[in-house]
Amino acid sequence: MSDLDATSLVIGHAPQYFFDDGIIDSVQNIKRSIHEPMKFEGNPVISTDRPWEHFVYFGSADYAIWRNDDTGQFQCVYGDWKFDRAKHAAKGGNIMAWDYSQYSRLYAHSDDGINWEKPPVGLDTFEGQVTNRIFGGDDYGSVWNMTVLDDPLESDPNRRYKSLYSFIPTNSPAAAPHLDEMRAAHSPDGIHWTPFAERPTFGSVGNSLSDVANLSFDPVSRTYLLNTRHSWQERPPRISPLDIGVGPGGPAFDGQIGPAIRRGRRRIFQCESPDFLHWSELRCVLAPDPAVDNIDESLYGMPQIRLGGQWVGFLDVFHMVDNFNDVQLAHSRDGRSWNRVAPGRAWLTSGQPGSWDQVQAYHIQALDVGDETWFYYGGSICHHDWWYVGQYERLDVPEAWDDDLVRYGLGLAKLRREGYVSLDANDVREGVIVTQPFVSPGDRLSINARCGPKGYLKAEVTDVTGKAFAGRTWADCDVFTGDAVRHEITWCGAAALPSEINPDAGDRRPALQYRKLRFLLRDAEIYSFEVSSGADR
Repeated sequence: MSDLDATSLVIGHAPQYFFDDGIIDSVQNIKRSIHEPMKFEGNPVISTDRPWEHFVYFGSADYAIWRNDDTGQFQCVYGDWKFDRAKHAAKGGNIMAWDYSQYSRLYAHSDDGINWEKPPVGLDTFEGQVTNRIFGGDDYGSVWNMTVLDDPLESDPNRRYKSLYSFIPTNSPAAAPHLDEMRAAHSPDGIHWTPFAERPTFGSVGNSLSDVANLSFDPVSRTYLLNTRHSWQERPPRISPLDIGVGPGGPAFDGQIGPAIRRGRRRIFQCESPDFLHWSELRCVLAPDPAVDNIDESLYGMPQIRLGGQWVGFLDVFHMVDNFNDVQLAHSRDGRSWNRVAPGRAWLTSGQPGSWDQVQAYHIQALDVGDETWFYYGGSICHHDWWYVGQYERLDVPEAWDDDLVRYGLGLAKLRREGYVSLDANDVREGVIVTQPFVSPGDRLSINARCGPKGYLKAEVTDVTGKAFAGRTWADCDVFTGDAVRHEITWCGAAALPSEINPDAGDRRPALQYRKLRFLLRDAEIYSFEVSSGADR
């Protein structure tokens, strides 16, 4: 949505960003830039290094990372996949059958978010060693696709953390439906998990979802949100059969042809719940766009985070033929209606040849750390599925036959805090940004901005007609020439913002304080602005 209605222009104290044109009235000599995170040179920060770990897996929706608000410690729950490729090749069937595929959860923590420990938590042993395994195994079954939420609604500290996960019992046969059961669990610390007695349900699909799920919480509606896949989306009827006589490397896995490709391509579905167990019908919120997406590309999953009063989504895009994932950026003003910020353009890509993430980079988990936003992501030197179905399909790829070529890890990339998108002016001409008239009780203006060597930025406050308030013009503004994620604008040393009462307010309409802002900048970029109250700050 690029245009905001009157209700959306009551912005309160929420920071305003420039993912779309919603808050913008007009610009001159201004362009929009999308900023990509820089990868940490010490990646990966977590990888396989314990004798009890098999294929440590940081695939889409298969790890969770958060920062404990009480201790400041970074915590991570990740997956370990014990998969017998030769046995699967001989027997075929469901790749999650317990006979040759077991999945469990492991735990790691860090004081600085870079140096991670895998502590012996006391719940599992391996050859006499206490391990960091916390959930899933021979005594329970496979725990796959586990998403974790630090629940802001929970009053019981023993249930502070919530999770949804796919459950595969220990006796699951190879012919069983793929991931046909979802379960929910709670934990006091993210380590010790107790399943809910009641199974979660998801509208008309019941207890069934596909194998990607990402939890978030909406503080406005006070509901839990889940971005996932519809369990039926990849099961459309085929009008024509697969090609007859296809040899090794044929479409044995994830085949998509004819009309089925249009009905069965992966898409992002969303549902919500007031109580974490009873979820609404799933609705499609993002789908492949034939104008920008290749015929083999699908939308694999999308974690989303709240950014001020808006939302950012990290869209995993699966390139099926070349068998890898990367990340595009998405934006929403309500967490439910989504648009891609630069459709078809990868925002986080795989690394250079020879690097640990040379093939895949996906499933971002974002945390604000000081003046930066840190993006943890899963990366690998192997392709999405070639390594685990390669023997079954007789693919001529080395990773299907050599375990040393199957390595996943957790990577870190960093960006200026909330610095996803900026409006920029170069050093040749001055640029002007004029906002829509908005309503906010705030009396201070702060910006997130950066100036180049010749750069500066000024602001003035106007009424709804564009007339500047006395003492709050560009000429009065104390010029900003620096680089700061939060800088308070002043005019001749004074910070207070003037306001006016809506002159059109009648007896039946409350008086609203409308204002507009005009920014003048050269060789500078502005990422956001915020109108806040001095007393609150």
